[in-house]
Amino acid sequence: MSTILLVEDESQQREVLAMMFESEGYTVTGVSSAEEALTHLTTTVPQLVVTDVKLGGVDGISMFELCRQQERLSNLPFIFITGYNDPEAIERVTLLGSADYITKPYELEMLLSRVKKQCPPGGANPTGRA
Repeated sequence: MSTILLVEDESQQREVLAMMFESEGYTVTGVSSAEEALTHLTTTVPQLVVTDVKLGGVDGISMFELCRQQERLSNLPFIFITGYNDPEAIERVTLLGSADYITKPYELEMLLSRVKKQCPPGGANPTGRA
């Protein structure tokens, strides 16, 4: 089963996204901060991280950079959601690879299609190779 780590500090938004992903067959762990996410990632590596950029404390991009410094997390795909269309931030995450960047407002179906592209439900390999 495909797993998503959802990092969103707004509880209502986190619940809506978690329900949407779960209805598509994903197993979702929702946390409210990058610090919680980093703690979770010490023991469990999901297939995908979906995170807000602006979080209290460590922001989503800094969390991504910290993950890239750890060999076991260096290829973990991320999808960033933000209300700020920041070209520098987009370039920063793009250079580190394995990331997608979605600005608010967005259509839930568009987000879901990007999630499915990075992490097909049910754990299927998107390349079709073992």
